[in-house]
Amino acid sequence: MRLYSARHYLSIWKELKHMTSVHRVVALLFSLFLLTSVQLANAADERSFEIGEVEIHARIDSDGNMHVTETDTYHFNGAFNGILVDLHTTGSDGIEHFQAFEVSDQQDIPLDIELSSDGDKLQYRIHSQSEDETKVFKFTYSLNNVVQVYADTAELYWKFFDETNPSTLGSVLINVELPDGAKQDEITAFGHGPLNGAIERPDSGVVRYLVSPLPSEKLLEVRVLFPTSYVPGSSKISTESMLDRILEEEQNWKDQTDNSTVVEDIIIALVILMVNLLVGALIYAKFGKAYKSDWKHKYSRELPSDVTPAIVSYLMKKHNSTSDLMATMLDLVRKKYVTMHVVKQLDQGEEDDYTFKLINTKINDLLPHEKALIRWFFEDVGRSGTVSLSDIRRQAENKKRANAFMNQWSKWQDHVQHTANRLNYFEKRPKNEKRYGWMVIAAALQAFGLIWLVGLFHYIWLCPLPLILFWTKSELRSQIGQTEYTKWKAFKRFLRDYSRIASREPLAVHLWEHYYIYAIPLGMAKKVEAISHMNMAGESYETPYYDSYLWTLHDIWTDSFNKTIAQSGGGSSSSGDSGDTFTSGGGDGGGGGGRGAF
Repeated sequence: MRLYSARHYLSIWKELKHMTSVHRVVALLFSLFLLTSVQLANAADERSFEIGEVEIHARIDSDGNMHVTETDTYHFNGAFNGILVDLHTTGSDGIEHFQAFEVSDQQDIPLDIELSSDGDKLQYRIHSQSEDETKVFKFTYSLNNVVQVYADTAELYWKFFDETNPSTLGSVLINVELPDGAKQDEITAFGHGPLNGAIERPDSGVVRYLVSPLPSEKLLEVRVLFPTSYVPGSSKISTESMLDRILEEEQNWKDQTDNSTVVEDIIIALVILMVNLLVGALIYAKFGKAYKSDWKHKYSRELPSDVTPAIVSYLMKKHNSTSDLMATMLDLVRKKYVTMHVVKQLDQGEEDDYTFKLINTKINDLLPHEKALIRWFFEDVGRSGTVSLSDIRRQAENKKRANAFMNQWSKWQDHVQHTANRLNYFEKRPKNEKRYGWMVIAAALQAFGLIWLVGLFHYIWLCPLPLILFWTKSELRSQIGQTEYTKWKAFKRFLRDYSRIASREPLAVHLWEHYYIYAIPLGMAKKVEAISHMNMAGESYETPYYDSYLWTLHDIWTDSFNKTIAQSGGGSSSSGDSGDTFTSGGGDGGGGGGRGAF
């Protein structure tokens, strides 16, 4: 509400003195109306609520039903009568057994519920008087027949929140628990929603989705693929084979997300920052636009160049993931510097271990990151030129050595980056530094204009906007790098579409062995594994380490090393293969809804 000076009110009074009595009454009533409206508006503004934490446990049973337990933390400012839970039943056979509770002192107090429906949209009004306090609510329900069973995969495709959700959620944690006996290496998970979302695998058969925050009117959708044997009692069955189509659809969404520079929710900011964004666009046009590749073919049947898989990974993604360590180790096996053996466990509940032995110590001809990996694993972690996955895990769990372990991981990534730069895959630094200078100037001009000229102090958080928009383009591929990038994309496309290429010729076993190493950083390891099983049945492998257990090593080894990195304090790391990613695609799954209060 705007406050005026005494002189302003005095001038109004002087004007009123010259009015007739009728005019004075009308003016007085109008003033009272405005004053009352402002007071009511202020009173309405004082009543608000926030939803802090949302935790959802969604258990899938063997019949394809989903049993949900959700816990929501509400912070009330003002008086409220209860909360709203909107659920959509699209993609299921309906909701049963909905119950609501208030969690107080570890006790669940049942609450009264009113249900209204509009087609497949259900709204539950849960009554609980609240005023200026924090409450935790829990509700449970079952959704019938949510899992779709196809000929080659079972699919849970479900929106827990969609564009109809009116409330911002501080953080959302969703645990999807598959039926007993589920194995992580048989599960592929995708998430659709905010790109800051994360997917974790905390336990066997459990996929965890994390988003913080989830803005209002934004989608949060899960998609989990798993063997049809997990849901033998499902009645939602199709004879159509959909696995390849689903994986291709998700890969397309991932590619679109990776290449997108969409900036959301800044319509007002775009108007205010027009000049600054124009400057940013000019900077991008001058320094940030990608080169055009000299290579134009759709497919590359041959390996585009003789570089290591770690270099390919950095060229494609501008960073390395833990699966690149495994690919590098397998490449050293192929080059006959290392041998690999599986150590079978007698206890069926334990995972097999893998040992690697250094058989060629003349490593001067190797690249720095290859030599660094050998020294790290075989000298620092292993003993007598031998190292195993269990050795690596024990090293990481040792708190005294955890920092040193993470330093080695960081140094190894630096070696890969330096090698990629020496290959002239990326622009030289001076050109980037010049662009950074322009970014800083643009941010400073924006801060000066917003604060001193316009006076919009609450828009100060937008000052780093040019840095945020263009920082992701800070490391640009050179002309050489862009051409190599295009070739490797074509090779990836060849692996992805191999089974559909009508004119394809059968490839020799040793080529698939070699291709598999590069399929790991390209995110196509599972695809190559499937092709190999289909096209190389009965053939013998030329290299002894490519036996029946190699194709399962990728998931087991990468999952083990990801746990190792997490235990060392480095957080989770994506394997780079298909799945376990968040994209802005999706929206075709069942479910939906939102949360609120009344």
